Amino acid sequence: MKELLEHIVKSIVNNPEAVVVDQKESVDFPGLTILTIDVAEEDKGVVIGRKGRTINAIRDLITISAIRLDKRVKVMIKDDRKPEEKEDTPAQEEEKENSMLYDEI
Repeated sequence: MKELLEHIVKSIVNNPEAVVVDQKESVDFPGLTILTIDVAEEDKGVVIGRKGRTINAIRDLITISAIRLDKRVKVMIKDDRKPEEKEDTPAQEEEKENSMLYDEI
């Protein structure tokens, strides 16, 4: 299934050499295989498609293939973005202190 997913994704992206598919077994759910797609940043939109239609179609194809082989598979797209930590500016900190809802413990 990894090869099938890799072939499908490489066929639709602009940078096929940047496509990497990782396969690992789920720790929480025995028998579940997780396939993670890693593509170039500019190709993520192509893989996801409008309203997620392309990735959903890819997931359907891989799920059908897995059912025929009597296996369980989940397809995910690797997200490299890290959540941004927002620091309060001095003006925001002062606003918190002056707020009526601010409680000192």
